[in-house]
Amino acid sequence: MLASLVRFADDTAGLEKTLRLFQGFCTLAVGFSEHYYYDSAGDVEFYVRMRGQFALGRRYFRLLKWYPCWSNAYRSIVFIQNSEDTTKPPLRTALEVCKGTFLGLYFFLEMFTISNAMGATSFSWVPRVQQEANKCWFYALVFSILLSLYELWTSPEKERSATKLSATPSSSSSSGSVTPSGARTPVDGTTDEKEFSGSSTDVGSESASTAPSVVSTSSTKSASKLYSQLLIDTCDLFIPGAAVGWIPAGPIVVGTASTISTTVAGRQIWKRVQQNAHPA
Repeated sequence: MLASLVRFADDTAGLEKTLRLFQGFCTLAVGFSEHYYYDSAGDVEFYVRMRGQFALGRRYFRLLKWYPCWSNAYRSIVFIQNSEDTTKPPLRTALEVCKGTFLGLYFFLEMFTISNAMGATSFSWVPRVQQEANKCWFYALVFSILLSLYELWTSPEKERSATKLSATPSSSSSSGSVTPSGARTPVDGTTDEKEFSGSSTDVGSESASTAPSVVSTSSTKSASKLYSQLLIDTCDLFIPGAAVGWIPAGPIVVGTASTISTTVAGRQIWKRVQQNAHPA
């Protein structure tokens, strides 16, 4: 167990989520100290200072993350303009571009406020910039939620299409080869090789009969990822929403939402780290 914890903390994403979990606990402590413990100004100040230090440590990890966000958004635009593939709906591309653009803008604006967070400077314009950055984060989360809902809405149609293609024998089925015509791409962008892997000696009828169940399993995994992402984004929405005053939530609600989203996201990272350490 200790080795697993060390591997998780040694991973960059795992360490960031660990700091975020501690930050959420400090936010909860601030809320409980303010509402349930009187004459605890010293305790509140202590937890606020601890929360600020954990938040500062996390900011080093995302100092330049605006670049990959904008790069992915730009690639999505270029792909839809230059590609002849019409299987990717324009609405999905628009949601991806908006999400990446606003998330990159959040990281970009926040980058200029780190010196104040470190205590090295005290520029008067930093709180306003941080406020606008939080608004961009809020917009990015809204578009991410809309994207997940769109994926869940269109996933039954994709499953039916993939099942129909997988159940249709190919022209080369007499020779025993299996074509990946029914393959689909999961949420993470990687192709699930389980959908069309098989022995070269399998006949077309056998592959056609087993393909629908495999496609259904892959679709279930994709839906599970979408529901997890939807839960993460919905919980995270309370953080910038409360910061800019758009969501009336106190430290207890924000801390609870942050802890839930961090736990769900950290669980996914935990699985990835442990699987990489013990490959099948």
